[in-house]
Amino acid sequence: MAGIASTDVTVTISVRDRDIAHGRAGKNITVASVTFGDGALTYPTGGVPLPAIGVFGYQREVAFVGIQPPVGNGFEYKYDETNHKLKMFTQGAVTGSTAATACESGALVENSAAAEGSVRLANTAVDTTYDMGGLIELPATIAPAAATVKLLMFGE
Repeated sequence: MAGIASTDVTVTISVRDRDIAHGRAGKNITVASVTFGDGALTYPTGGVPLPAIGVFGYQREVAFVGIQPPVGNGFEYKYDETNHKLKMFTQGAVTGSTAATACESGALVENSAAAEGSVRLANTAVDTTYDMGGLIELPATIAPAAATVKLLMFGE
């Protein structure tokens, strides 16, 4: 599968959200909606490349980006200032070196509504919270569904 390219990213900026401070803040402040993903194109290694900064109304630099992620899609988004990309992160789990044949039954996993599902975590105890590790960048084999994130951008 092909990876998401900057040409697959749609940027929408309403007239009222372009250069909000009208130069009075010393920086251009813009709110942009960025849509990408279609469930077929994969997440590119290193992040989703954004269109050129001129598309966002900047000529020299984007100094800061705050991100409002879509509600409920489960991913964390970060702006890569050096490469002008959106990075996506998901919950990761690092496994130890114990062979799968040595694992025993464990507790059922609870979902966010505290309902037990059908997944078991081997060698775990009931009613215990486990640290599954930090967030990991989305693997390049994943094809994310369509998502729209809002960006609060400061730059020149």
